[in-house]
Amino acid sequence: MVRSMRALREIPDEQLITEHDELANHTVVGTQYYADELSRRAQLRALEAADRLARQAYWLTVANTFLAAVAAIAAVIALFKV
Repeated sequence: MVRSMRALREIPDEQLITEHDELANHTVVGTQYYADELSRRAQLRALEAADRLARQAYWLTVANTFLAAVAAIAAVIALFKV
């Protein structure tokens, strides 16, 4: 059974997984099937690592902004004490 792209995109993930698992019992696949799954998993790991890095960069920026504000205040205080 072949669906249009629009119909395929409208199917919920769980239904798509269920249909795949039912058809998988009657399907013979080549090694590319496994290579594609490994590639998908590698991409997922890379996306998760990029997300972690982005979050760390955000908090580093917050800390840097705070420290820059403290340094500016200290500079102004030192200027007036002279």
